[in-house]
Amino acid sequence: MMHSTAGTLFWSMTLPVLWILVLGGSVWAAVRLIRHPGHQAGRQPPSLPSPLEILERRFVAGEIGREDFDEARARLREHELDI
Repeated sequence: MMHSTAGTLFWSMTLPVLWILVLGGSVWAAVRLIRHPGHQAGRQPPSLPSPLEILERRFVAGEIGREDFDEARARLREHELDI
């Protein structure tokens, strides 16, 4: 049997290119996962609620009374002025 020189030349040039593409893609995917674990492209992570928002939610839910709410809100405002 005779082997085609053109076929051998084609595969001897194509296989290294394919391996480079596979390895490059793997490295790219690993770096992307390390830098942005669990985040989809273009999405910002959800922000945490501010202390005042938490206080207001507790007041609306009935966990704290009006006096406690007013006192805690005044303390928060004092700390905002300090910063």
